[in-house]
Amino acid sequence: MNEPNILLDFSDLDNKNYQQETKPSDIIFDEKPLPPEKNPYGHLPCPTDIYDYLLPDGSKFCLFSDPYATMVYVDVYTGANHGRYWLEKRLEEHTFTERELRLIEFLSTHRVATSSQIQRVVFPGVEKRKIVTEFLQRCRKRGIICAFTWVSPIDEADGPKKPLVYGLTRVGAEAVEILFHKQVPEDFWFHPIKFTRGRGPSMTPFFFDLAANELYSQLQRIDRCISWQRRPQIRLNGGGSHHPGAVFEVIKDIGEFRIFWLEVVRPGKDWIEKTKHRFKRTQTAIESLSPYQRPVRVIIVTDGDARIPFLAKMAEKYMPNVQCRFTNDERLLQGLNKETFIAWNKETQQMTLSSIPFMQEGYEGATASEYFSEQTLNVEDEDELNYEE
Repeated sequence: MNEPNILLDFSDLDNKNYQQETKPSDIIFDEKPLPPEKNPYGHLPCPTDIYDYLLPDGSKFCLFSDPYATMVYVDVYTGANHGRYWLEKRLEEHTFTERELRLIEFLSTHRVATSSQIQRVVFPGVEKRKIVTEFLQRCRKRGIICAFTWVSPIDEADGPKKPLVYGLTRVGAEAVEILFHKQVPEDFWFHPIKFTRGRGPSMTPFFFDLAANELYSQLQRIDRCISWQRRPQIRLNGGGSHHPGAVFEVIKDIGEFRIFWLEVVRPGKDWIEKTKHRFKRTQTAIESLSPYQRPVRVIIVTDGDARIPFLAKMAEKYMPNVQCRFTNDERLLQGLNKETFIAWNKETQQMTLSSIPFMQEGYEGATASEYFSEQTLNVEDEDELNYEE
């Protein structure tokens, strides 16, 4: 990989970049399956279609990209009979803690999260993991959240440990609906049950959220995120709609905000055709928006650097007017820095590092907290109201 550090230049984001161009030919993209001798899991009894999903350089799947992973709940009976008591007591005594509120609101918006992601969002500035784990254990015993992980036929005995993933229980979702006055989607709360090993639900839908939440939680850690919408509806010209993986806004400085879209690409059944379809819809959706609503970049989270050339060429064909940056799970897990994002140079057909300074720790511009602190509460005093008898 080339090492030059190319800074983002927003001067190229004038309207002409989004003008309609000649539509590319609807060619069929395909990746050549990896030869068996390059299979990094060749010593295991692999599923026969694994060669359709492996990265082209023979590297292993990223943390959140194993297409064969299935859910396994952890300690399914923990807190099973305590949730209702916790909710009624908290409502009666008005004793919800700030961290309880932040946790259930976070999970009701982002669906699932690891303990590391929860630490960045719910415990800003807290570095001791013990404080976080003890809090999560208490919440599980109270029945408002549950925990699960995953198993896979390509698990290795000496492989890296998988994190616990947390989601709301039914009672946790009810608490959100009562306190935050919003409906929690049914697939955002969980009912722990013992599945036969390997027979649980696929983890792929949750991997999409976990990969996205890694970026969100890192932005929260450096205090740059103003807003984040998971799969918002974008109306298309001529009818229909599109749902980007996420739309989020970050602050660069006072009065300077940048909108980004996020797409997560995971290997799985028909993933190439699905990705091609989403890229086409992304192009159409962006062209349907007014200039001030358009994202300055679409960030694509891949399952590894080796997948970027293929996806970059696909993006050139199916969303040619969209500026993209690429990253992957492992880069995001390292924190936001100069090596987090990658650009594809179509002239040289090479990847280059593409730093986004205001999405890094230590950037001098105003933070999200400073922006929100300017919002003051100015309420009319009831004693000053004049009532007619």
